[in-house]
Amino acid sequence: MREEKFLYICGNSKCPDNSALGSLYQNFAVELVINIKTEEIVDASCVLITDLGRNFVKSLLIGRNFSKNFNEIINDIEMYYQAVPQKALISALKVALNRYKQSRQNIIGMNSTDHKRSVG
Repeated sequence: MREEKFLYICGNSKCPDNSALGSLYQNFAVELVINIKTEEIVDASCVLITDLGRNFVKSLLIGRNFSKNFNEIINDIEMYYQAVPQKALISALKVALNRYKQSRQNIIGMNSTDHKRSVG
């Protein structure tokens, strides 16, 4: 049985100046652990002051397909996450998506090259 592989991705953006978060941090970060094969977000965290806020954001992300459901994820954040750092979260997720797509493409390319070498 083949072991599942995961990718850790971090996206960041500027913290809003007009928030408690912005008075503590300059940058907002969202961290994601994504199953490379299924593209499902299996764990998530972000820079927020309270556990409640971090857990709520986590609940909007875990179990979702990061690529296929990205617009849906953003829509849910816009609808249900009504806090000052909302735009920073969305910006950080967009950065994370770009990094994820590049990294996943590189990993898939390396794996297919390794496979060709072992077969040929």
